[in-house]
Amino acid sequence: MAPNFFGVQELFALVAVALALVICLNALWVGRRLSVMDVPDADRKRHAQPTPLVGGLAILLALMMWQFGELYLFPPGDGAIQQVLLLCGAGAAAMGFIDDQTPTYPLVRLLSLLIFVAIAFTIDPSLIVGQLTWTDGFVTALPAWGYLLLMSVSVVGLVNAANMADGQNGLLTGLFLIWALGLSLVSNGASYCPLILLSAAAIVFLFNLPGRLFLGDCGSYGVSFVIAVLTIRAHAAGAVTVATVIVWFFIPVADCLRLMITRRLSGRSPLSADRDHLHHRLETRFGTTPALAVYLGVVAVTSIIAAALPDLATACIAAVALFYGWAIWLTTQRRPQPQIVIRFDRAAGTPASPSGSVVSTGSVVMLSKASSEADEVSAHDAGPLPYAERKTARHAG
Repeated sequence: MAPNFFGVQELFALVAVALALVICLNALWVGRRLSVMDVPDADRKRHAQPTPLVGGLAILLALMMWQFGELYLFPPGDGAIQQVLLLCGAGAAAMGFIDDQTPTYPLVRLLSLLIFVAIAFTIDPSLIVGQLTWTDGFVTALPAWGYLLLMSVSVVGLVNAANMADGQNGLLTGLFLIWALGLSLVSNGASYCPLILLSAAAIVFLFNLPGRLFLGDCGSYGVSFVIAVLTIRAHAAGAVTVATVIVWFFIPVADCLRLMITRRLSGRSPLSADRDHLHHRLETRFGTTPALAVYLGVVAVTSIIAAALPDLATACIAAVALFYGWAIWLTTQRRPQPQIVIRFDRAAGTPASPSGSVVSTGSVVMLSKASSEADEVSAHDAGPLPYAERKTARHAG
């Protein structure tokens, strides 16, 4: 066992973060060696060149290195949570890594996540408490099985919501930054883990924003699983309320639920791909950079306030809910209205053009056709894609 004197843990933490930086600097080489390159197409993957899916690997290896050191070099006494993060976090990451190499079926990923959740609660029973602390003074009692069921659904839901949100450079890595900062605030420096996560996510964000690398499913599954477990741990320890947690995850989870419902109502699979996500809508309305700034800005401001001032968490929930509703309303595409075009250059009775219908009124020919927007068929309207193409793309918006 290494001597536990001042400076050793800090040095080990810096080495772990440096590992993330080394992977990012050599992302192309690592991606090719591991066969995890995202190749662009003419549909949803619109980046200019093959891009390595190693961002999640950089974050998780740094985090796993720290957890290994904390468990075996600087033992905290009860190392159950470190074992959970090492075993189950690595398992979720491995599942995503396999999906990056060869697409797997959604049911397989769902069952795998549930298995890892069950293992996590088995290794660390302290994650299970008999109540939900909504706000200070407002508590709901739950039986152990009910709490376990709720947390299992919550973990799986957050992981899938994060995976769906990973559709624009800098978005999910930015969310990881915000959530890690929130966990650091509520932990009050009691653990280095959120700080390692925050530092590694910041490094990957700087490389992901210009499109030099993507997170990959390894990152969207593995990192979001770790964040979910750390959040459950913080709530079980009384460090964070449910209201604050709702603020952190409200927008990506709400968007995930909306998409699954609207896809089912339109006769498509809830897991089919399209460009109707909130970040796609904001990008179309405001442009790539402003859309990213608005999305992350709203999440960051409300999350930090809710973490630092829990009494304001309820107001923050109302704020993010109003923002989400307003954003969806603002970016909803209006149905194109028929236009009447009066043409004087053709005689009455001339056959209709392919793009519309010609109506004869005396010596005036009237062309009725939809606006140009109606001619654009999005992936959303084109029906389900084949499974191999249905997997959520990691692309530059």
